[in-house]
Amino acid sequence: MSTTTTTLTAGEGESPVKLRKFRIGIVQKMIIGYIVIILLPTICIGMLYYRQIHNNALKDFANNREYFIQQFGSALTMNMSQIEMIHDIFQTNKVLSGLLAGKYRAESEQVYVYLRDLVPLFSFYKSNSFYIDQIRIYKTDPKVLSMGTSIIEPDDSIPAEAIKLNVGEGYWLQQMSTPSALQLTYYKKLYNDDFTKATGLMEIRLKFTFISSMFRTSDVKGTPMHYYLAGDVDIDDRKDEGQGEVVALSAKLPLGGADKERLYSSVQQAKTYQYMDSGLGQLLVNSFHVPKLGATIMTVTPTSELFQQTKNSVRFYVLMIAALLLILTFAYFFTVSTVVQRIVKLGKHMRNNLLAKYREEQDSDEIAFLVSSYNKMIDRHDELMSKVDISQLRQKEAAYLALQAQINPHFIYNGLEAIRMAAEESDSPDVAKMIYALGQSIRYSLSKSQHVKLRDELTHIRSYLQIYKVRLEERLQYDIDVEDEDLLRIVCPRFIIQPLVENAIVHGITKKRGTGTLRIHVYSEGGSAVVSIQDDGAGMTPEKLEQLRQKLAGNGTAMAATMATAATAATVASQEPEQQQGGIGVMNVHERMISQFGPAYGLSVESEQGVGTTITIRMPKEGSAG
Repeated sequence: MSTTTTTLTAGEGESPVKLRKFRIGIVQKMIIGYIVIILLPTICIGMLYYRQIHNNALKDFANNREYFIQQFGSALTMNMSQIEMIHDIFQTNKVLSGLLAGKYRAESEQVYVYLRDLVPLFSFYKSNSFYIDQIRIYKTDPKVLSMGTSIIEPDDSIPAEAIKLNVGEGYWLQQMSTPSALQLTYYKKLYNDDFTKATGLMEIRLKFTFISSMFRTSDVKGTPMHYYLAGDVDIDDRKDEGQGEVVALSAKLPLGGADKERLYSSVQQAKTYQYMDSGLGQLLVNSFHVPKLGATIMTVTPTSELFQQTKNSVRFYVLMIAALLLILTFAYFFTVSTVVQRIVKLGKHMRNNLLAKYREEQDSDEIAFLVSSYNKMIDRHDELMSKVDISQLRQKEAAYLALQAQINPHFIYNGLEAIRMAAEESDSPDVAKMIYALGQSIRYSLSKSQHVKLRDELTHIRSYLQIYKVRLEERLQYDIDVEDEDLLRIVCPRFIIQPLVENAIVHGITKKRGTGTLRIHVYSEGGSAVVSIQDDGAGMTPEKLEQLRQKLAGNGTAMAATMATAATAATVASQEPEQQQGGIGVMNVHERMISQFGPAYGLSVESEQGVGTTITIRMPKEGSAG
């Protein structure tokens, strides 16, 4: 067994102390290798095999439960859609629309049409639907009479969400009046014939047995299913607000507050099914999200009683693993005893005679191939060492060429500044002013930032207008007015004003005779900051203005899936005026504003042919930077 000797230097007058440290021998390594290579992997593989069988059975059960919860969710969604369709039938009823809109002013006439046409309508849907408990309408016109329990005055029982509904929107209210009884109520507004005014709020209240009856039709025979609801539920007596609004619909499991919190957190994970540890052991959780309710219905099943039969197979797996260990042990020690000695000799040679060839053996197995490869590596060593210097020289040359190919933007700025100074010395102030403005514009264009402050955007516009001013002379007059200096700190996308200014000059001012005026006005309006670009140029025809407004409105409701990035926006903003025909520059700015701030913001256009055009940009003031 090999050893190493370490000498410790002693103090003055003391003899040195030698410590002998033993290395691990080949026998110990074989034992460790047997444990690491044979014993532990065999046990782990056996455990994984057993666990795989267990998990496959559990997965089949989980998929079966998932099938039934999906069936239940689909049936629930379909029934709720049928309930919602009742509103459409009432909305299209001309008699009801006329009554709620005030068409029948005489009280006797209102009572007559109600008894003749509407009472049968209410009765039909209440009596022919197993799930509907009550249908009533909260009228908005005080001149319309209250008719029994069907058409009544608004009261405090109407939820705030129902009052805020817009055209086409419905709201499902979820209420728990008892620990396991969920009642659903659907609200949707009724409108007059042209949908310009709400004439009433329709309420369709379902029976408490609506959900429970569907549970009974979807239950799996055998292991009971426990149903829970996670979402915004109105609970009359909520004891623990930290439970994440998880309520039991049809469940007998004694889940605690912490278990319900974990159950609510599991809803946020978009998985077909998942497992959760609780005070009752491991639980299988299947879920179905109901978009109409904004909630998720879950089934919870304990897994403790599902796999008792697998315990009977443990003995068989233990015997199989023991037999496998005996076979692998014999194969391992037989192989090691014939291979290790040759490898040890090669290792000693490599430690003691580095970069020297080893005597090749006459065998043709893998070890002989290893020895041959080692000798070839020695032959290649000198050759590779000679190539290293050449490779390093080539790398340095490539780095120098790459550095030489780079364009330094400062060289452009310094060149323009030198030209500007030469123009001033030559008494050409207009040329110097134009070159200075061009340099500022190029510096702004080469910036890598996608968002800038409004102050920087307006500074760029001043440089841009100075260039046009030199070109057009007295034909162009401009004014930039900022009412509130705090607005200049708003952060906005780059190049949102330049395309609009360019359109105003090219398609407005240059199209008219005489002097044209461009006015940029920045001011506040409510919670928004407004940038107005106004010109007194040629203006637009009514047809072209309407076409442009339709494009803006279309992009406000359905944005394209691939919006232009800030670098692409800078390229579009610098295109020629001919490329901006048809409002491309305007549309690009509008899309970027909506993508950045939302559909409530963007562009609006006002124009009159022969008078001029005004384009307004609206953005939130919350974008300001400190």
